[in-house]
Amino acid sequence: QATRLRARFRRPRSPCGAMSKCVIVASGYFNPLHYGHVSYLQKAKDAGSTLIVVVNNDRQAAAKLGSEEAFKAIGQPARDRVRLVRSLACVDAAIEAVDEDESVAMTLRMLHPDVFANGGGQHATPKEAEVCAELGIRMIDGLGIEMLLLKPFTQHYEWGKAKSDSAVAALTGANMPSTSGPSGLRSPQRPYAELWMGDHPSGPSKAMMPGGADPHCLITTLKKSPSFLGEALAEDAQLPFMLKVLSIQKALSIQAHPDKELAAKLHAERPDVYKDANHKPEIAIALTEFEALCGFRSIPELLGFVDAVPELAALVGAEATAALREAAEPSASEEQLRRGLKEAYCAVMRSADEAVSAQLRLLFERAAAPAPEGGHPDNLAKAFRLVLRLQEQFGEDIGIFSVFFLNYVEMNAGECLYMPQNTPHAYLSGDIVECMACSDNVVRGGLTPKFKDIEVLCEMLVYQGGAPPTIVPERAEAGMLLYAHKQLNEFQVTHLTLPAGVTRRFCFSGQGPALGFAWKGAGSFKVSGEVTELSSGVVFLLGAGVDVDIGAEEELHCFVACCPPHYFYPPNRPQKKPSKQ
Repeated sequence: QATRLRARFRRPRSPCGAMSKCVIVASGYFNPLHYGHVSYLQKAKDAGSTLIVVVNNDRQAAAKLGSEEAFKAIGQPARDRVRLVRSLACVDAAIEAVDEDESVAMTLRMLHPDVFANGGGQHATPKEAEVCAELGIRMIDGLGIEMLLLKPFTQHYEWGKAKSDSAVAALTGANMPSTSGPSGLRSPQRPYAELWMGDHPSGPSKAMMPGGADPHCLITTLKKSPSFLGEALAEDAQLPFMLKVLSIQKALSIQAHPDKELAAKLHAERPDVYKDANHKPEIAIALTEFEALCGFRSIPELLGFVDAVPELAALVGAEATAALREAAEPSASEEQLRRGLKEAYCAVMRSADEAVSAQLRLLFERAAAPAPEGGHPDNLAKAFRLVLRLQEQFGEDIGIFSVFFLNYVEMNAGECLYMPQNTPHAYLSGDIVECMACSDNVVRGGLTPKFKDIEVLCEMLVYQGGAPPTIVPERAEAGMLLYAHKQLNEFQVTHLTLPAGVTRRFCFSGQGPALGFAWKGAGSFKVSGEVTELSSGVVFLLGAGVDVDIGAEEELHCFVACCPPHYFYPPNRPQKKPSKQ
């Protein structure tokens, strides 16, 4: 039968995707056949044009169950399993394996397909892998997987919070009784700064595979199971976005993220500093009270600071101050507004180190001095308090002068800050959920001992003053807040709140994956009948188009990121790479 099938379906060998037929072989016991098997076989068929299913024979099924008696008691004969599988619309043919061991290597050799596809957490046996290597059969693993549990990657940057105060530590369970980490430091001494969820090479999550197999790097898992991501993303087999939780005790650097054109240029010129060629628009959703600097202040406000703070005026200089005053006129053009901001900011950032240090020492004295009778204006008083905080954290750092240029933002839980590309910002304190395009490119300009790329920063920024960019969430339906923006192509974030005792069905994205985590509460989610417990810190990745039933035992809060619908349509839809001739 295998020989007849080979003659019926074989064509001259060519890669799947070419015009001739692409034959896929899938295998399994199907004892009994269930929905997970059907999903696996449907995805196997999608990988080619012809699907042949090899059903493990009765000898193999009995060996798996431990004895002939066990198989006779609960097993289903191979002939019946073959008929059931053959009845599926996605299956072109089904046969019984001729092998006597646990593999289907001999049957695979006889069929000689283009692709050997494995489902769920299954992988080719050594014999099957040997046959595939010998005959040039491509192997695909993980078909039919609809949900993965992930172990996120924890970053211990020095600006993070102590274990006892950190949302990152709480989500990872690290705020339990301490243990020694690999560095030899006991965990209370290590700051907990970032929790990375996704497949960025600098900190990929690990996928907890079905069946209890050892965790795999998510990058490898997605490369082996690209259909999990949906048709539009399968070719690159990468997530377009990252999801993070940050716990901030000490200010992060004054920074901005380049647009795609500049990111590609920087990566090509200095790949050791700029690790990838992607842009990095991002949003920050406050989990607790949150402080940040973001976007340029209005020109009138900035000019007020220049007039009130001699140390700032000294570094801005007369020429740039004059440009600011022109920009403050009601009749000023957009170009004058941009030029005024740029000349003032660049004059400060390009000042000589000696001048910066001298003016900072005078500024620290002024900020610490008693306020005049009647007090400082509120914005100046806040700026002086922040100057003194940053002095304690960084000493004489050029970034401290950015306090006067950038909007000071205070947010409560649930409020959202938006950082478009080329927008200066710095996080100051708090716990946040952060979502961004999948990139780790950062151009820094201060408040850091790391490399400061002042010239690149000064030239790349969008010099536009005004209120800080924010996103007001849309109440999509009861218990669902959607954080999205028309300029954000790669991602949107849903904050899901379910009251205790409520269960609801969701499909977060019909065409791409959804990545999420439980923030607070307890409950469960069910995918194709399989139930998984949900509690604080559980991270999950749902396949494209997967429906999930989420139930709350106590009030449950989850954050879920996915691609917005417009990502999958031109001009945003990922373009397929041209085939090699």
